Amino acid sequence: MIIKNSNIRRNIFESRYVIFAVIFAIVLVLYIIQMINNNIKQEALLQNNNIENTQTIKQDSYSQAVITGNEVPKDKQEVNTRIIEQFMAYCNNQEIEQAYNLLTDECKEEVFFGNMDYFKQNYVDRIFTSKKMVTIQSWVSGYLNTYRVTIQDDMLSTGKLNASQSKIEDYYTIMEQQDGYKLNINSYIRRETVNKQKQINGITISIVCKDIYKEYETYDVVIQNETDKTILWDSKEKVDSMYLVGSNENHYNAFSYEIDQHDSVLEPQESKKYTIRFNKIYSNKTVMRQMVFGDIIMDYEKYQLTQNKQEYTNRLRLTIDI
Repeated sequence: MIIKNSNIRRNIFESRYVIFAVIFAIVLVLYIIQMINNNIKQEALLQNNNIENTQTIKQDSYSQAVITGNEVPKDKQEVNTRIIEQFMAYCNNQEIEQAYNLLTDECKEEVFFGNMDYFKQNYVDRIFTSKKMVTIQSWVSGYLNTYRVTIQDDMLSTGKLNASQSKIEDYYTIMEQQDGYKLNINSYIRRETVNKQKQINGITISIVCKDIYKEYETYDVVIQNETDKTILWDSKEKVDSMYLVGSNENHYNAFSYEIDQHDSVLEPQESKKYTIRFNKIYSNKTVMRQMVFGDIIMDYEKYQLTQNKQEYTNRLRLTIDI
């Protein structure tokens, strides 16, 4: 539109500063209103997060299992990640009892010796030195679900830009129990009852249970000497004299050096319980089929008197199906 009236043009020109001021005021008011609305929304979001105790949790969740390759169903993934988020929130907020109560009884006993203060000092206080955020990656999916959990500083709350340098990696397994979902943490996967026994030539070996960790398995074993001789249930002359046999036919050796030879000696009619650790990395593809005690010395006193131990022949091999 072209303004032909000179008076009108002159009035507009003379009032241009007032017009610009009004326009600027309108823009400024709209900006302030927008900022107020954003602040209200942010405060509401923070308040809601505080109610759920997840204000420092940044969760990236990946549902495809790294080891097994299969996808975790969406509804199951949501349940699993929710329990991990809740545990992380409790730890972030130093709600020790609530976090401890999210662990299975087996995890409390095996990893933290049934002691909540030990859990606080050796897990929460060691890891949660500041507010943390978490990345959750499905690791093994099947009859149970294990997640790789990467814990690092929450950059928003700490102001640290190099949070990746303080990353801590752990493995959490979700266990569905009568009182709801619980966690096994600190790379502890689960406990399984075995209750298998074998008796040969007066030597009885009973496997009670096993505890599975990401990097190894431990077995509670009772060995009973019902002979009239002192025995040594592992000579340790070879590193592979005691091992597990998997469904893939591979051998998984025991960490024999962890048990002192003196503790491996059993007097006649003596029985002892041992915890034996085996070099078996966790996977749901391989099942352990047998435990082999390949070099039991049946007369320890005579064995000691033998100068060349390799010449001693009274040895027993005992295999237990598990």
